[in-house]
Amino acid sequence: MSDEILHTIALSMLVGINDKEKKYILEWYGSASAVFKEREKKQNGFRGLNLIQINILGASWPLKEAEEELMFINKHQIKCLSILDPNYPNRLLQCKDAPLLLYVKGSYEFNLPQLISIVGSRQHTIQVNKVMEELIAGLAHLKIGVISGMALGIDGLAHQTALKMNIPTWGVLAHGLDQIYPNQHRRLAIEMLHQGGLITEFRKNTKPLPYFFPKRNRIVAGMSDATIVIETDMKGGSMITANLAFDYDREVFAVPGKIHDTKSKGCLHLIKYNKAHLYHDPIHLLENMNWPILDLPAIENQLKLILDPALQRVLLLIERQGPIHRDELANLLKIKASLLSSYLLSLEMQGYIHLLAGNLYNKL
Repeated sequence: MSDEILHTIALSMLVGINDKEKKYILEWYGSASAVFKEREKKQNGFRGLNLIQINILGASWPLKEAEEELMFINKHQIKCLSILDPNYPNRLLQCKDAPLLLYVKGSYEFNLPQLISIVGSRQHTIQVNKVMEELIAGLAHLKIGVISGMALGIDGLAHQTALKMNIPTWGVLAHGLDQIYPNQHRRLAIEMLHQGGLITEFRKNTKPLPYFFPKRNRIVAGMSDATIVIETDMKGGSMITANLAFDYDREVFAVPGKIHDTKSKGCLHLIKYNKAHLYHDPIHLLENMNWPILDLPAIENQLKLILDPALQRVLLLIERQGPIHRDELANLLKIKASLLSSYLLSLEMQGYIHLLAGNLYNKL
């Protein structure tokens, strides 16, 4: 098996044959080792290929570099999956531009009954926190996984929320597994290794160059049954991912927003041109995907379990009696004003409540 991995890595490193051609060659011969051995036939080898391909395959392979990569992945317990591996993502396999190889750190059991990708902008509004938690809580009864791109903002929030709800989540990287970018997500990446993992098509020492991010996005889109875009401008990685998902004939959902808000322009554009369903709530998504539906009260109860019990008490009181003044809340809850302020700020930042004029609080 190590020889096969070695030869597959070496095949992936060959220059002058594109990925599509390499996949065709690998599938035709059944293994990279069989391709390598075909070199011994010299003039009679590589029938059906053009002269350029024959010359490249017949020349020396970068085995030394492949051995270094193999040593690295063995040392760090990284799984190398070729398109012939039964553990290769089955949804991604359906895409013509699927990578020849994937390097996976953590679990590679991502062929679940349902997989979604969640993408969006790095800078987002407070509303996103509530949308994210309602979305993932509403799907938590499924055997589902969450895919995203490990970027700051909505990507990171998607991974964090999935972890909090004990849902496996995988981050697709635009660089090798010898680093984490952005560095702020190093701790998050470590946590994900215990409940999902990290995926990349890039070897070690590959830096996160701008060109690699669109390549990363095709894996995010291709691995998923549906892509949910929460907030995005007209340009950026989220729009690339959404358009790729649409081209792969996957379902796309976009969260609508204010028509003059730049963070909503991309979502509204996708909805306007029928590239995305308008995302309303988890029930709406489940109905469109024809996935099992949990009744709405159960989803709401599941969502409330996410919050700290003290925050739940504050939220419940605001739901029942809002709009309600800060002082009246403190009175009814019998807690200090300073402690209540911290609770209110937390609920406001997560998008559950908002402050009205006169220190009145109401549920969003």
